[in-house]
Amino acid sequence: MKARAEVKIGGIDDTILRSIKPEEMGSISRAKVYQSGGKLVLEVDADDVSDLRAAINSWLRLIKMSIEISEVLENG
Repeated sequence: MKARAEVKIGGIDDTILRSIKPEEMGSISRAKVYQSGGKLVLEVDADDVSDLRAAINSWLRLIKMSIEISEVLENG
């Protein structure tokens, strides 16, 4: 059973998108990240719900880590 999810996150600038975009190619699941309407959009397709959950968790951790690194670089 195929599973699909779309996650939209506001308040994320282009720097974060550029830092995570290369991960699309190395992803086990099929994922696409882009900006639309001022929001970062993450689309994930997987073979089943369990794989979808794991992929979403991985992407969200990557996004969170990128935001934290960006904040440290900005604020020292």
